[in-house]
Amino acid sequence: SGLGEPEDEDASEASLSATAAAYSACLLADRSLFSEQIESLDKSLEDLLTRVDEFVGMLDMIRSDSSQVVNESIPQIYTKATEMRQIYRKIDKLEAFVKMIGNSVAGLEERVIKAETDFGAFPSTFKKILHTISISSFLNKSSSSRQQTLYEPPVLFKTEDYFPCLNEAPY
Repeated sequence: SGLGEPEDEDASEASLSATAAAYSACLLADRSLFSEQIESLDKSLEDLLTRVDEFVGMLDMIRSDSSQVVNESIPQIYTKATEMRQIYRKIDKLEAFVKMIGNSVAGLEERVIKAETDFGAFPSTFKKILHTISISSFLNKSSSSRQQTLYEPPVLFKTEDYFPCLNEAPY
């Protein structure tokens, strides 16, 4: 019947090669006709590859920086934050101390104003004039005629209570 004979195989192989060559000629265009487009495409691909390499390098840099932040900077920030808490406590204590001193000074001012109103504030220029005239006995009699109240010293704070380091001897 002629099937499987060597002559038929050579002929069919030649026919197959010719058909493959014809199809490839149709599918593969002449490079010379499209050389500008091919060069433009090559250039675009090269540029794209360069940009991808730059992006990958930037990602690597970000990864190394973020690992540095996580491994080094965050523990340092935590340590500083702990130190700042102690400083904040000291500031709070100092604010309370300043407020206490302000209240004490306000109380003393009230006592001075009360004493001036109770005993009379005599201008110092008149006192000097009267002392030079030698009428000091007159001033003493007039002040003694007023009510004598016992002086009660105000209760003051001691800085040593608030600043224990002041008790230590200086260098």
